[in-house]
Amino acid sequence: MTFDVQRLGPADLGLILDLQDRVRAALPDPSVFQTSTPEFIAYCLADGGRCYRVVHDGEPVAYRMVYFPRDRAFNLARDTTLPAAQYDAVAHWDTVAVLPEWRGHGLARLMNVRALGDLADTGVRHVFATSSPANPHGVRTLAEAGFHPVGLVEKFGGKLRFLLYRPYPQPWPAPTADRAEPAERVVAFSDTGELARAFRDGWSGAGLRFDGRAGARLRMLRRPLPFRVGPR
Repeated sequence: MTFDVQRLGPADLGLILDLQDRVRAALPDPSVFQTSTPEFIAYCLADGGRCYRVVHDGEPVAYRMVYFPRDRAFNLARDTTLPAAQYDAVAHWDTVAVLPEWRGHGLARLMNVRALGDLADTGVRHVFATSSPANPHGVRTLAEAGFHPVGLVEKFGGKLRFLLYRPYPQPWPAPTADRAEPAERVVAFSDTGELARAFRDGWSGAGLRFDGRAGARLRMLRRPLPFRVGPR
C-alpha cells in the first residue's frame, strides 16, 4: 500500500478545509475534534508554518499542520521561562488528523518524518506540542518523533494537557545522575497529581509503558531543559 506525503501551499486552503470537515464528520463525537479557522490555516500555509497531506490512490486521507507562532499570544513557549528573544525559534506540532478508516497505517509518523526534515532551514530550535493524558497513543506517536512531556498545562478552555517538547536539531541532553534518588520514575497517566509534582521536581518524560489493566505509564528521567515550565 503506497502513501504519498505532499507539502501544501497557499493555494491549497480549500483542500485542508475540506479534509478537516471530512475528518470531523466521520467521528462518532465530532465535538472532540478541535478545528482550525481558515485564517489560521492560511497563515500556516504561507510563511507561518508548514502543512502536509497524505494521498492514497489520488485520495487525501490525512493532514498535518506545523505552526510558527513567533510573538503571537498563543506560543506554547509562554508556558515556560524560555526567553522571549527565542520565540522566533519556536515551532508547534499542531493539528494532525487521519480519516478513521485509514488509522493504523502510520500516517502520522510519515508526516512527522517529512515535517521534521523540512525544519532544517527555518532556524527552529525548540518544538512544542500538546496532547491529552487521556490519549496515550497520541503521546506515543509524538514520542516516536522525539517529543516528550515536560509539564502539565491547562489549554482550550481549561482542559489539562501534556506540554511536550523536542529540542531541534540537537538530541536530548543526557540524564543527570543523583545517587540519592532512583535513576528513573514511572508514573501512571491517570495520576495527574503525581505527574504534576514530578514535573515540578525536575523530571521529564522519556518513554511510555503499557501495562495491561494498569494502562499507560510515563517513564521519567531528570534531564536539563533550556527552560522551566510555569510562570516566569
